This record gives sequence, C-alpha cells and structure tokens, in this order.
Amino acid sequence: MSVNLIKVNTLEEIKKNKVIAVIKAETPDKALEFARGCIEGGIKIIEITFSFSRVERVIAEISKIDDIIVGAGTLLDVKMAQRALDAGASFLVSPHTDEEIVELAKAERVPTIQGALTSSEIVNAWKLGVDMVKVFPASAVGGPSYVKAIKDPLPFAQIMTTGGVNYDNFMDYLAAGACAVGLASAFLTVDKKIKFDTVVENSKKVVERVSALNKE
Repeated sequence: MSVNLIKVNTLEEIKKNKVIAVIKAETPDKALEFARGCIEGGIKIIEITFSFSRVERVIAEISKIDDIIVGAGTLLDVKMAQRALDAGASFLVSPHTDEEIVELAKAERVPTIQGALTSSEIVNAWKLGVDMVKVFPASAVGGPSYVKAIKDPLPFAQIMTTGGVNYDNFMDYLAAGACAVGLASAFLTVDKKIKFDTVVENSKKVVERVSALNKE
C-alpha cells in the first residue's frame, strides 16, 4: 500500500470512528492501562499526549496492536513531532498551528491535526495543508454552536473538538459539524481516575452511541 493511501485511510478511519481517545497520565504504565482499556472497549483511534515522561514507549507499544491507529498529541515543535513519528505515531496533533510540523507531516505522508480557532486561523491552517483543525478548548468558546457557526461560512473545514467535550455532549459536537471529537475524562471514573474496568465500560458506551449514529 502506498504511503499516500495510508494517509488517506488514516483520515477516513478517524472520520468513520469519530472519537479519538486522548490519553493523558502521570506515568507510562498508567497511560498504557488507559489506552488498553479504551481499546478493549472498542475505541480504534488513540492519541498519546506528550505530557509525561517516556511517552515514546507508550506510542511504540500501542502501535503494535492490530487495527488500532495511534497518534501523538500536544506536539509543541518539530522535534517532538519527529520523536513521535520515530516511535510509530500515524498522525500528529498540536494545540497550535506549527508550519514546521505541517511540513514534516507532508514529507512523511501522515495526517496532521493542528490547533486553530478563529476563521482566519482555520483558513490559514487549511492553506498550509493541515488535514484537520483542532478547536480547543471547544466548550470555552461556545461549544457546539461555535462549531456550527464556523462551518456555515467554511463548510470545507475539517474540525476536531476537544476541551470540555464529554460523554453528555460529544454527540452535539458531531451534530454541529465536527468530524471528530477528542475524549479523555469521558472514559474515567467520576473522580477522574484511571481504572481499567471503568475505562472499558465507558468506552463501550461511547462506541455504542457512535455506532447508532453511523447507522442513521
């Protein structure tokens, strides 16, 4: 399979599955527990954030699992992005739009999701060749109504939302026009702890809702 086709397939899988599990943890072991719980519950797209030590180990471990697409998030510069690719990441996510990361992604034929908020930022990111824009923190800037307002004049914008997106409202973001959402706390216990059985159960609930949407 060509690298271009791999990139297209990754983007299509993200859009089809609609939910990206955003993995944040204090240690690699807890991150692996979190990610494996999501996978056990049926989540197919995993984003490992560069927010803890030895994150490359987690990306490398999850990238070995069949039928799972793993990417790296919270990438602040091109050096982080290269480390993520070297570890096995299949897509790159940043909280901002970084031209160097975009160029690296193009060269390596992997999708990139870059942070953008205003219409100017979103159009500029699109002109740079960003595959999808990350609206963060979505809940703080108007929630689903903001996504709908942006999509009206910019229907070509491929939007992923994170930040305040949870089990109760993620379907509203998808209905408003987001092609994907990033979920984190939706998989955790009520007090935001990583507990494998809880992550599995909550992941199953999320997958069930998305499956019902895909059947409509």
